[in-house]
Amino acid sequence: MNISPVIEQEQRLRSEIKATIMDFDSNSSYIEEEDMTYIYSSSIIDDDDSDDVDDSSLVDEDTDAEGQVEVSDDDEGTLDEEIDDTEYITGKVRSASPTIEQKTPTNQESKFRAFLVKHEIPRKIFHSSIGVITLYLYTIGVDISQLFLPLSTIFCAVLANDLIRLHHPELNKIICKFMWFIIREKERNTYNGVLYYLTGVLIVFYFFPKDIGVVSVLLLSWADTAASTFGRQFGKYTPKLGNGKSVAGSLASCVTGVLVAYLYYGYFVPNYNVNRPEDVFWTPETSKLNIHAYALLCGVGASVSEFIDLWGVDDNFTIPVLSGTFLYWLVKACHV
Repeated sequence: MNISPVIEQEQRLRSEIKATIMDFDSNSSYIEEEDMTYIYSSSIIDDDDSDDVDDSSLVDEDTDAEGQVEVSDDDEGTLDEEIDDTEYITGKVRSASPTIEQKTPTNQESKFRAFLVKHEIPRKIFHSSIGVITLYLYTIGVDISQLFLPLSTIFCAVLANDLIRLHHPELNKIICKFMWFIIREKERNTYNGVLYYLTGVLIVFYFFPKDIGVVSVLLLSWADTAASTFGRQFGKYTPKLGNGKSVAGSLASCVTGVLVAYLYYGYFVPNYNVNRPEDVFWTPETSKLNIHAYALLCGVGASVSEFIDLWGVDDNFTIPVLSGTFLYWLVKACHV
């Protein structure tokens, strides 16, 4: 029997099986926030239904009464190779002879890990947690000058780790395998985004007043994460902007920026007596902008800084620096 019709039929089946949240095709995607935003076909079958596919339709009619495939001399040498193909396509292997073991489907643990990697959940949790930590340090009265030493120490440690792993390929493989939850695929052979994150934070804390620095870090932590998350989920339904961005992601960033301004200036600044007069650059008493106008412009600044691509520099650096620069000069220009 020629087994190739089986492979051809299963190849056709590949286009009909639905790419779900656990199983996706990265070839049908666009970039949103430097991540893969997966666009699925509407003509595909749910995961639950894929298990109900009639296996008999995948078996050629040249099977004997006992359910074994009749293999010709020409096909015998390539049987194992073609069975591997069927496993890749359907996630199942049917025995073609009594000597071939059936393999189990992908277990739930590896599916769950693929889900975490696809949506970068650990990385986003870490990214967002920086904003929470920043506000906590603010509430207990930690001064900006006290942060430079620990942040610089972490920067040096991450830089040393990257320099070592990038000059030792085998060690790099081990480190990337161990840190799969935080290192993106594109960062395996280049510097980690954490370095850009720390550099941007150090710059805004050093050059700008305390409130501008804190808001810039919150925009990096939360507005950037919101843009990535909503861009992944809804970007395919909205027009695309330049640099692989979407309207959905930019709107999410803008809304988050507005909320950040209301949260920080409307709640934390008046309720925590931890600031010196020079620490708060914007106040409603010293600015032509009221809280509503200022919050809206914070959202615009977050969205624009998230959208701009400066020579391919990591947005963990550009978002806080650009948004901080924008807010500083905005407040300065509107100062009474």
